[in-house]
Amino acid sequence: MNPNLFRILTLVLCIAFVSCSSDDTSSIPDETNNAFTFNGNTYDLMSVIIVDENTANNDPSDISISLFNKTSSEITSNNDLSDINYVNFKIVDPTIQNTTYNEIDSYDVSINSSITNSEFTAGTVLLSDDDSQSDVYAQSGSVTVTNFTQFNIVFTFSFTRNDGQVISGSYDGNYYMPN
Repeated sequence: MNPNLFRILTLVLCIAFVSCSSDDTSSIPDETNNAFTFNGNTYDLMSVIIVDENTANNDPSDISISLFNKTSSEITSNNDLSDINYVNFKIVDPTIQNTTYNEIDSYDVSINSSITNSEFTAGTVLLSDDDSQSDVYAQSGSVTVTNFTQFNIVFTFSFTRNDGQVISGSYDGNYYMPN
């Protein structure tokens, strides 16, 4: 056999072997963006509405960040909605910074919520700051903002409830900030 032909045949077999490698990536977990997880279940999030309670000066104020599995136009449309996943927390700062916030005193997370006649009704409450003795009260929580621009926000959040259950999630996308 011609030595060059042998080398070419070997090269072709090596390329075929490498190109036919397994496409199975099941051992690598998918990153879940724009969702939160609780008790092994994942709940999608689609939009963020940010409300800064003090835009008059640079004094620190409550900045409410609300996440929904509906679009911001659906949430603000005054139409009745059901099956809403809802995450809300407030940070205190003059503006949102690229940092980790560890003092989150106001928060709520619920699933299967609804809006009827422009009134929000929480469905199954997974996290609430109402009763410090309750299992759904957070013994700790943090929000880490890694990017905040005029058009985009990227952050992760994690809360550990009194019963030890963890609610964590992330969001990377546009937001709506009413004037």
